[in-house]
Amino acid sequence: MPRQFGLMLLAILQFGINAGAQGYEEAAVPFYSETIRITYNPDMLSLPQPRIHEQDLVEYFHALAKSDYAPLLRSLQQARKIFQLNDWLYYQLMHNALDKLYGPGALPAKEMACWFFLSQSGFDTRLAFKEQEVFLFLYTQDEVFEAPIIEDRGRQFVNLTDIHSGAGQQRALYLLDFQPNPKGHAFSFRLEKLPLLQPEIIEKQFRFPFKDKWYQLRLSADAVVRSYMNDYPVIDESAYLDIPFSASLSESLLPQLRKMLEGKSEWEATELLAAFTRSAFAYREDKECFGYSKPMAAEEVFLYPYSDCEDRCALFVQLIKELLHLPVIAIAYPGHLTVGVALPQTRPGFIRYQGKAYYICDPTGPVNSAVIGIAPEGFENSPFEIIKSVTN
Repeated sequence: MPRQFGLMLLAILQFGINAGAQGYEEAAVPFYSETIRITYNPDMLSLPQPRIHEQDLVEYFHALAKSDYAPLLRSLQQARKIFQLNDWLYYQLMHNALDKLYGPGALPAKEMACWFFLSQSGFDTRLAFKEQEVFLFLYTQDEVFEAPIIEDRGRQFVNLTDIHSGAGQQRALYLLDFQPNPKGHAFSFRLEKLPLLQPEIIEKQFRFPFKDKWYQLRLSADAVVRSYMNDYPVIDESAYLDIPFSASLSESLLPQLRKMLEGKSEWEATELLAAFTRSAFAYREDKECFGYSKPMAAEEVFLYPYSDCEDRCALFVQLIKELLHLPVIAIAYPGHLTVGVALPQTRPGFIRYQGKAYYICDPTGPVNSAVIGIAPEGFENSPFEIIKSVTN
């Protein structure tokens, strides 16, 4: 067992020390490649489920606040720290834990428990209801697509209960006139550091041409990334550019590419990386491949048989960041995303941005080509917008 995960296991086992002596119980919660043990007081689960009515819902929150909820909250927060979970993955763990504790059914009680624990975790939350259903809302400053959104007191709240509904429009609901933590902080969906979950390694092999020579790569990607990204809501496309490689992929891919780049100028090195992203993978749009929009993190390009322009941009940005340390911009055309790299201003055709010359390096095409510094085919005269700048 790797030392890192051995230490994690030891820390998790410590969650329940002396639990039995205090009347607490433990539960094993499945969480992607891990099983996380939590400690809780079963009395907390015995509260009678309230009527779905404004006063009863508020009283239920106060009843939870008077219960012995601290052991469970502490377990969740310790697991969050050990596994370095961002806000979304922390919520996923919380939801899994409450599913385990409350069992099948009892959906209103589980949603209200999530509402309570997220409020106690420092977030600004809201609860809405209609008939026999309740809906959990969290304040966020992120852009979340195809998810119901409301505004309250100048803040945007996303409906976590219906976040995967795909409808994007909020149903007519009654918003509970109760703010447990009105000064709470925003919930973030951004994933700028991967969680420290036990990896599930998949060996992959890729080949691509560059200047009349074929290059071959053997690497190890982490399938756990695919698992938790598959549960992710669709967020702003620029946010996927920040998601790094796993340790497994970094340690297997980057040394091979560094060797290929030895002795090459910044121009030629960028051309080689463009050739790799264009020609080593099969292209297919999300709607054709998945039937819905599926933006990918860079690692996922290695884990699926197909990828499109947004996915390749995420990969290309990470390659430039890790290997060449050059500034990058994300360029959005109508219906197409591409990338510009700040290179020495020795050729025409650049985009001037914040004092630097950026040359378009489209990571999807032309296939079997290494030509950079030209607009994507079909977009030569199209308007564009620079949606993100990455300074390495």
